[in-house]
Amino acid sequence: MTERELFEAIGHVDDDLILAADAPVKKRRRVVRLHWQQVVSVAACACIFLGGAAVWRSGALRKSSIASEAAMAADVPEAAETAPAPDMPMLDAAAPQAADADEGAAVEKDSAASDIALGLAQCVQLDGVRYFDTGSAVDFAPDREADGVIAASVDRDTFPETDGCSNFGTGYSYWVTGDGVVIVEIDGAYWEFMAN
Repeated sequence: MTERELFEAIGHVDDDLILAADAPVKKRRRVVRLHWQQVVSVAACACIFLGGAAVWRSGALRKSSIASEAAMAADVPEAAETAPAPDMPMLDAAAPQAADADEGAAVEKDSAASDIALGLAQCVQLDGVRYFDTGSAVDFAPDREADGVIAASVDRDTFPETDGCSNFGTGYSYWVTGDGVVIVEIDGAYWEFMAN
């Protein structure tokens, strides 16, 4: 195309097109459309967040209730403290050294909640493995001699570190039954201990 042809072509452009090109451009408004997948994903994230907050809060409430129960237990008369709990037999009777510590001079504790948690963890160590009390008595008829007798004991709030040692007393016969289970005879009842 020559200069002359280009000039003639520009000359044939209508005046209204020239005026429209000179006018400011109107911006189109963009419509934001929310898809249902976006709404559902935001709602799911909100549910997860709120659920986590609720679980965290209930854990904090549980810790404070343990501390308040321990504080109430400290106000109980001394005779009631030495009686075994009905759902956890042998708690104090199996650990006479803990009862002696309560009768002696006042022992300062880190916190009441930690005393309850460690006091309930009855444990025995055999062949380098720690077995923890499941809290359930079992029907057990020994078909062989006991595998051994617990000969050493540590404080109730510590875990044993040597074989044949427990944190609930001495003189108890035990049978290793396999599958990470040990049966311990305590005052004529057989208690199940399980490896952790």
